[in-house]
Amino acid sequence: MRALKLSQLLKFFTRGNTSAQVADFRLNIVCDKAVITTLRKRLFWEMHDLGLRASQVTIGPDSHDNQCKLSVVLNCPLTQRQDLDDMALRLSQLPEIRRVHWGRRLHSA
Repeated sequence: MRALKLSQLLKFFTRGNTSAQVADFRLNIVCDKAVITTLRKRLFWEMHDLGLRASQVTIGPDSHDNQCKLSVVLNCPLTQRQDLDDMALRLSQLPEIRRVHWGRRLHSA
């Protein structure tokens, strides 16, 4: 009986901590329309190698002609935040990418 109560108590505290250790991040990439498909595939494989998964992916036009924006929302453990930062920096150094913006996604109240 005590073991059951102890395990339920541990599950309660563990459940409360997991939400504090995970956050939503948004990654926005602006590039030419001609490279959006290869960029999307490259991003998928980089995220897969890091163990990150996208919860939402949208592709839309940017304010400039012949450019589009790839927006990815992912649920990332805070322990992997540095991996996400490094991936965004690698992507920003590619010549076909115009702009990269990433950061923690704030939830509206």
